[in-house]
Amino acid sequence: MDSLTQKQILDWKEELDKQKQTKLQAEQVLERAIKSIDMLEGGIQFGEMLLKKNESSDQQSNTTELTLQSRKAPSKK
Repeated sequence: MDSLTQKQILDWKEELDKQKQTKLQAEQVLERAIKSIDMLEGGIQFGEMLLKKNESSDQQSNTTELTLQSRKAPSKK
């Protein structure tokens, strides 16, 4: 009976070691996924801010051009 119990304990210890290794690998995969998600979200935010900045600059540029054109155009009376 003792040898059977000892064998079962040994099996459980081996399985425990396997499960701990699986958990460690899963945590590493999760950590990499979180970092990737954070980098992608940061890239998206950067791109969106850049687009908004460019739109704002374009609108200001267009407004300046229209103002200059209206000053240069001869007035009709």
